[in-house]
Amino acid sequence: MKNNKHQSLSFGNTLGLCFGACIGIVVCIFFEKNIGFGISIGAGIGMFLGTVIGAVIDHERNNKK
Repeated sequence: MKNNKHQSLSFGNTLGLCFGACIGIVVCIFFEKNIGFGISIGAGIGMFLGTVIGAVIDHERNNKK
């Protein structure tokens, strides 16, 4: 995959899922709520932010040329 134009998008999406799920676990433990719901919400928000940030980085990187 030498010419992967969406490398930051893929990387941001993966990291967003991992960090969002971890943050969801920590928040659920702290507030002592239903853990499955918090993990899914945290992972969803993390993936959304990772997608947005990765897309912006890829857009800027591809338009410099």
